[in-house]
Amino acid sequence: MRVPVVSMEGKPLMPTKPARARKMMRDGVAVGRFNKLGMFYVQMLIPVGDKTQDVCLAVDPGSKYDGYAVGTSKGVMLKGMAKMPSKIADKMKHRRQMRRFRRYRKTWRREKRFDNRRRYNGWIAPSQLAKVQFRLKIIKELCRIFPIKRIAVEDVAYNHYAKRGGKYFSTVEIGKTMLYEALNAIAELITFKGWQTASARKKYKIAKSAKKDIIAPESHANDAIALLCLIYGRNVNSEAPFWYWQRPELVRRSLHRDNFQKGGVRPRFGGTSNGSFLRKGDFVEAEKAGKVYRGWVCG
Repeated sequence: MRVPVVSMEGKPLMPTKPARARKMMRDGVAVGRFNKLGMFYVQMLIPVGDKTQDVCLAVDPGSKYDGYAVGTSKGVMLKGMAKMPSKIADKMKHRRQMRRFRRYRKTWRREKRFDNRRRYNGWIAPSQLAKVQFRLKIIKELCRIFPIKRIAVEDVAYNHYAKRGGKYFSTVEIGKTMLYEALNAIAELITFKGWQTASARKKYKIAKSAKKDIIAPESHANDAIALLCLIYGRNVNSEAPFWYWQRPELVRRSLHRDNFQKGGVRPRFGGTSNGSFLRKGDFVEAEKAGKVYRGWVCG
């Protein structure tokens, strides 16, 4: 296990051992912090050298889950798995229905508009945009605490000629192009094909689970580790902390409940108007019978 380290100016340095990180904080030469992914790192309070090794980040993108791995030629320092945002199209459809229903009621509404429906150059589907933004959020936060110089990505390919069912696959291609342009601005981008990842996984005997939805390194993170093996040309698989990231489902635009409640009223819903201390979307942790339960209010 390694603890990420950044300089006084916030420049990522080589990670250190937990024991050394505790000594630095005890001696007052470093302070502990947390990034937006919930990961702990230490920031130096004194000037130190900025020499780093060749640290790479591997990303295995998927439609529902992504795999991440950070490592060097000596071994893997971090494994990760992320659940992509889902049901974006359904939420937009539901929001459109509620907006149209509001126009037929005796209440305030804005005038309907149809001049803002044009698709501009570089338009991307909202469902793909949410996935690209979530991936970039994770990658940028990792690059802020690790001195990543190269990023390896499994290039998603689709044969439009052989598979006629890919009529709407162009939205994925647009999202992939947008992601690659952003990654090229961060570090050197290296792409591999899916068959290369599979062959490296078999060659270095990296475990792979058939269940894609289990929260374990064998589901998606090990594919990212196989990409690291391709970069360094050797088996770099090792024990490392495993992280799981998921975007919280927050309510931002729901003004009232969808259906009428008792008495024919539609109480306000979401935000600070739910009538209690806890709000929808708050993270709650409680202990009962010696067991800790965690989750979000209203699902």
